[in-house]
Amino acid sequence: MRRLLAISLVAALPLSTVTAAHAQAPDDRQQAFAAAAEEFQVPESVLLGVSYLASRWDDHAGQPSSDAGFGPMHLTDAAAFTGSNHHHEGAEDARGDESRPLPVAPPPA
Repeated sequence: MRRLLAISLVAALPLSTVTAAHAQAPDDRQQAFAAAAEEFQVPESVLLGVSYLASRWDDHAGQPSSDAGFGPMHLTDAAAFTGSNHHHEGAEDARGDESRPLPVAPPPA
């Protein structure tokens, strides 16, 4: 019985060191969130929470999601992704507010 216990402990020892080394390895994403939190004076927990709610931290293997979002913050640049801006016709109210008239800008002088 003692021998079996000793063999089990020796066999489990490498697993504990691998786990400890993995836990201490730097995480680039975590460092990026920490740097952004410091730069923009936003609590890191807020950035992490918003990013999780936006994307569930699914990066879609670097491809855009069905909503054309990228990365953990689900950032979008739909115009760049599709290659055009959907306000190219000029007659559309870009505000998305059809209930009030669009103010007409005076012609340039």
